[in-house]
Amino acid sequence: MMLSLWLGACAGGGDGGTSAWDPLADDTDAASTGGDEEASTGSADETTGGGTSGTIPGCTPGETIACECPDGSMGMHVCNPEGDGYYPCECSDGGSSDGGDETTGDEPPPPMGNVVCYPGQSGDFSTCLPIHEFAPLPAGYEYPPPYMGDPNYRSPVALLDLEELDPATYLAPNFQLGEIAQADKGRYAVVQVHAIVSLQALRDQVGALGVNSGYRSPAYNASVPGSATYSRHMYGDAYDLNPLEVGLGTLENACTSHGGMLVEYTTHVHCDFRFDPVDEEFFGMAMDGGEGERPQFQATLEPGDDGVWRAPAEGFDEGEPLREWTALDASGQVLLTITATDFVAPPGAASVRVRVGARLERTMAVP
Repeated sequence: MMLSLWLGACAGGGDGGTSAWDPLADDTDAASTGGDEEASTGSADETTGGGTSGTIPGCTPGETIACECPDGSMGMHVCNPEGDGYYPCECSDGGSSDGGDETTGDEPPPPMGNVVCYPGQSGDFSTCLPIHEFAPLPAGYEYPPPYMGDPNYRSPVALLDLEELDPATYLAPNFQLGEIAQADKGRYAVVQVHAIVSLQALRDQVGALGVNSGYRSPAYNASVPGSATYSRHMYGDAYDLNPLEVGLGTLENACTSHGGMLVEYTTHVHCDFRFDPVDEEFFGMAMDGGEGERPQFQATLEPGDDGVWRAPAEGFDEGEPLREWTALDASGQVLLTITATDFVAPPGAASVRVRVGARLERTMAVP
């Protein structure tokens, strides 16, 4: 039995909206909240004897209900992909003999077979979706070799089938499946649970967030202008976000505080959780060899003979990084700050500073 995941948004589901972030616009104050529709709960006759049961009609694919195992512990029925009945009771070896459920919303649920469990709208990790192993992966899912041997860039071995799942399924209190992964970006998807948990924690801290992009299949990713070979969107732990209640500085600090990395691009804000180990239910066990070298950000500051300052950059794999320019006088006082591709220093400037993608900062004296 595979271990189920414990770690853990379509517009109308969570914080809504897929409008691109405008880096030159003022922060939006329009707050939105996640939907309050009640999570459906299956109704079924209690089963005894564990491990077998008749068909229980009328359920939501991936939905779970409790059932009793032969040893007296509690297992779970999982609704089948057709939504017309539940699979037999899944029981974990060594389950609690008193039948009690000792898990909490902060702990993993018991092993349940080939499903992956998310916090769901209630936050108790009871939203379990079927996961499918592939060998080889389907066409359009040709992943590159791990970058410099980094196991966090290995290919997945199992995927969600979006065509058998309801996009309105809540993966977390404020995010639905359809906000994170869409079938037009690949029928199958990786949606890492630990990244969903971190995304919800980020939302809890900064307020409403619109998710402009989540999972992308390798084939779809290759069709996106500016995307790179090792985009974290292909690994199910990256999100392009539209902050609806806070400024970029607040979002950056929050993303970092939850173990993520934020990058500002000219068209969007990107937060990913590449530093956390990938979920083994999707990626299998990591090979020995330790952590490899990850893609690095690079930038230089160059004054041109024409008086135009430029900051060439590399390693920003989701597009063109946003550049914030600042001119300072000899005493260090700010003369001008603008966001632009390049920069012309005003009269009296003694030095020029540029912040690239919110990741790198470079300063140079005016020649």
